Amino acid sequence: MKNVHKLALLGILTAGAIVISILESFIPSIGIPGIKLGLANIVILVTLYELGIWEAALVNLLRVLVANLVRGNFLSMGFVMSITGALFSLGIMILLKLVIKKFSIIGVSVVGALFHVFGQILVAMIYLGGPAIIYYLPFIAISSIVTGILVGIVAKLIINTKVISKQKEKYNF
Repeated sequence: MKNVHKLALLGILTAGAIVISILESFIPSIGIPGIKLGLANIVILVTLYELGIWEAALVNLLRVLVANLVRGNFLSMGFVMSITGALFSLGIMILLKLVIKKFSIIGVSVVGALFHVFGQILVAMIYLGGPAIIYYLPFIAISSIVTGILVGIVAKLIINTKVISKQKEKYNF
């Protein structure tokens, strides 16, 4: 029975991340094209800290796949950039949380946001066949730091409410 409750919680988290991702795609970039707030990463961070690596990886992967399918971007350049950024971001967040262990959730969020951008810039460099896009990096990195701080703060506030940990205790998973 505990697996059913955990699966239901993962479904809710995944749905939340997908909805946030899709809604965020309707928010226009301010100033610099392509900059997004990364609000779905709140759900990924909460999942990573409250449930674990595999659960966060599952929610993240499903979020990218489904959101891109819904937006009609599946297997497009946008999808490749999104999945690469998500993998780079989650990889570094796991490393910082579980191996290095010296970063707060806000620090993990900021570095995750930066690595998301690094992954996307790498894909764009490969796609464009040269390093010209690298000049865009300082501008998008600064916005990533700001949004990473905001995402980290919100994730920390959600974790501090103990909503998920209470569910884990209640249903023993």
